[in-house]
Amino acid sequence: MKEIVDENILNEDLKTKLISFIEEKKQFSFAELAYHHYIAFDGKDVTAIELLASGIELLILSADIFDDIEDKDNLQASWMKIDPSIVINAATALYTLSLQVISSVSNNPKLLSLTLQYSLQSLQGQHADLNVTVSSESEYIEMIKLKSGSLVTLPSVLGVYLATGEFNETVEEYSRYLGIVEQIANDHHGLYYPDNNDIKTRHNLAFYYLKNKYNQSSIDLLNFYAQENNQINNMDGLKKKLQESGVIQYLNVIKNIALENFKESFKKLRLDEQRKNKLLDQLLRGNIN
Repeated sequence: MKEIVDENILNEDLKTKLISFIEEKKQFSFAELAYHHYIAFDGKDVTAIELLASGIELLILSADIFDDIEDKDNLQASWMKIDPSIVINAATALYTLSLQVISSVSNNPKLLSLTLQYSLQSLQGQHADLNVTVSSESEYIEMIKLKSGSLVTLPSVLGVYLATGEFNETVEEYSRYLGIVEQIANDHHGLYYPDNNDIKTRHNLAFYYLKNKYNQSSIDLLNFYAQENNQINNMDGLKKKLQESGVIQYLNVIKNIALENFKESFKKLRLDEQRKNKLLDQLLRGNIN
């Protein structure tokens, strides 16, 4: 990824910033999704899939940066500590570069067309999130199916398409469920970080449960998360409140429903059993952030 930036970005300051952003990435889960699907569907061109995977990770990084700016979240990231106008331009350069890389992988325009299709779907989900048009648990699930599900679907479908030259509807279907599973896991994780802007602004599945105020612990948690600059002084106490409120159990139920939907959809995949089982193991073991 850094080599791609070095070769294509001539402005030295912009190049330095983009490389520093890339160096902050600790996981490359979306690249792995593309790679695992490519191999499962008998792809042979290692150079092509590595280039595609790099382009996808550049795209995801640009999406992460835009998301943090829009949500005013992840304040420890380097891109949140510099002039937003410079960061927006840098993220736009990353996104544009990602499209250039992906389009260079194959002469077939469908690869880029699918990239744009899922990117646009994700942006529409993000708009619904930012515009606070989500008012219920079911609407939230539909929103993350667009926002997060589309980003998980993108590398999976592209990996298969690069290997076979064909669009696979089953891969698209189960990838969206996998996106829901991952997003709910992130929502759960965010409960232990009260400065997370998703829960401060109540854009979180947990909030839709807590606002029902089923018990005193739910009310206490709503008050706690509403505080400005709150700090966790007693993690064990917070965990106890979360358990007593029922929100952890609720998130686990919703996540497990999505996981079962994923597994049922995955069963329809037409691959030999050995490849199928290996891919399933890799997907369930993956960690997308």
